[in-house]
Amino acid sequence: MNRLIKIAVLPVMALVFNQWAIAQGNILPYWQTQMQHIDKGLNDLQQRYQQGEKKIALEISKTTHFTHYRNSDLEASIRTNVSMKTAEAINLAFFDLSSLIGEDGNHTQEIHTIANQLSIDIQQTLPDLPLTPRLMRQQAAHLAKKEAERIEKKDYRDDIQSLNTALTQVISDYQAGEKKSALTSIQDNFYQHWQRSDLAASVSANYKQSVEQHFDALYKSIQQDKPTADVSQRVQQLQSTLQKAEQHKVKNTPTNGTPWQWIVACLAVLVGIGVIFLAIKLKTSVHDKNKRRGLT
Repeated sequence: MNRLIKIAVLPVMALVFNQWAIAQGNILPYWQTQMQHIDKGLNDLQQRYQQGEKKIALEISKTTHFTHYRNSDLEASIRTNVSMKTAEAINLAFFDLSSLIGEDGNHTQEIHTIANQLSIDIQQTLPDLPLTPRLMRQQAAHLAKKEAERIEKKDYRDDIQSLNTALTQVISDYQAGEKKSALTSIQDNFYQHWQRSDLAASVSANYKQSVEQHFDALYKSIQQDKPTADVSQRVQQLQSTLQKAEQHKVKNTPTNGTPWQWIVACLAVLVGIGVIFLAIKLKTSVHDKNKRRGLT
């Protein structure tokens, strides 16, 4: 399982960063979801307050604040990528809202004004707002696990059959004096049905090495114009080894928490390096954009 995850990490890391880059100028789905929770809370508390249920309205206000903003990834990213001043102003607005709800008298209009402005202020920070390192690690780990499961569950029987058929044809080509055709066939089928198909990624390291050694030996024997009997023997050995692929598949089923702890730690290092680099590069531009919006 660890090996499958390692194989999946690099393309998954690229996918995570690509998704983030594509979202520049837009709002990432995670922030959209958090904003929906906040808006729902702000709407619900106003409705409860208008119905005279001040205690419930106050509870909703506090829950919305402390569950979806204060000490959350949203606040952390705003604090880091927009400004501490903006992050704290949003906190103060939440506190003002809760204080007003708890006061005597009817403050429906003031509460409506604060809630609306609070929603606007948060939404203005969301375009270009990057995920925190913690969220990026979580996303990378999730995608890596899904990629590993895909590689494991894929049916490789057609690829193995294609390899066997191609290898049989290699012998025929070699016997007919078509050395170049035989070598090209080995290269093309190795790439298409062994590497590109993920068959190589789905098996254990030792088995993978064994198969690739057989491919190398076959290729060299043809290059060196070995007797047809030798080439035929190499092909048979390789075909026999390929038939055992199912026995050597890597299982993506963790038996305890230890492998996943290792995976998350590994991803943390990889993602952390990328996040630090991207944060340094983009923080200035994001900060300048928000200056123009009047958020700093």
